Amino acid sequence: MAKAATPPGGSGLPPSDPLAICTLPGDQLGDRLAWIRREILPHAIASERRERGLAFELTEVPGLAEKLDLLVRLERDCCSEIAFERVASEAPGRLRLEIRGIDPDAPVLKSLAVPEQRRR
Repeated sequence: MAKAATPPGGSGLPPSDPLAICTLPGDQLGDRLAWIRREILPHAIASERRERGLAFELTEVPGLAEKLDLLVRLERDCCSEIAFERVASEAPGRLRLEIRGIDPDAPVLKSLAVPEQRRR
């Protein structure tokens, strides 16, 4: 008997949960999250929960803007229903990454949140 394909959103997760939207295989998703934790999050100084997303403020360091732009391109390929965008920060010396179209309370995002007390 052939195994039925899981329809989009049929994962049992809410449709705005990043894991329900992402098309990366599990091992690649794990690698992507590890890369984000290693290359991007160490520069995050704040995260902001939004109604349908998150925003990160990051300390501007050499090469980080390029990594954010790469992340935006990669995420467009596997998570086309989620909008990733590097936008200008209001604060000098900072970069801002906005993610829209997701549940900000999704468990996978809790591991990416920056504690409010973290400041540089």
